[in-house]
Amino acid sequence: MSVTASPQLPTAPAVVREQPGGKTMRAIILKGFGGLDSLVYTDIPKPLPREGEVVIEVKGFGINHAEIHMRRGEWAEAAEVSGIECVGIVDSCPGGEFPVGAKVAALMGGLGRTINGSYAEYTRVRAANVVPIESDLPWSQLAALPETYATAWTCLFRNLKLTAGQTLVIRGATSALGQAALKMAS
Repeated sequence: MSVTASPQLPTAPAVVREQPGGKTMRAIILKGFGGLDSLVYTDIPKPLPREGEVVIEVKGFGINHAEIHMRRGEWAEAAEVSGIECVGIVDSCPGGEFPVGAKVAALMGGLGRTINGSYAEYTRVRAANVVPIESDLPWSQLAALPETYATAWTCLFRNLKLTAGQTLVIRGATSALGQAALKMAS
């Protein structure tokens, strides 16, 4: 009988930073894995613009269950700046996909495990993961929407291939995900 060793989990989050010397920003970083006391507010280099990506001035970010697992070190990967979704203002966009100053929502991609996330004044996101938003809702309310609605859309239209006229039963429709699915399916 052979025993296969389970993969080793990391002992600290991955540090994904720009080279020092440029502008800095405030960010909440994971100084190590653990409880809330492992989150530290500090200065790190501001992300630099890159072709095909958007630098966003973060005005609000959601807090998701997945981030608890990353903070505790329970997943194989975690970047030092957590956060898988945000809303904010386009700071720079070298490819021109979005105008500077545009109001946007974004998903980090990779669940923020291999790239820095949104717990910062600025974040850099692939342009394909950014959408313009037109809403008078306050930033704090908008911040709760990107991941929830993206998950609901994926479940309904990509996975289930839901089309007009079909009947759908949504269990747990009082949750944020359930409410988003209910609104999209109506």
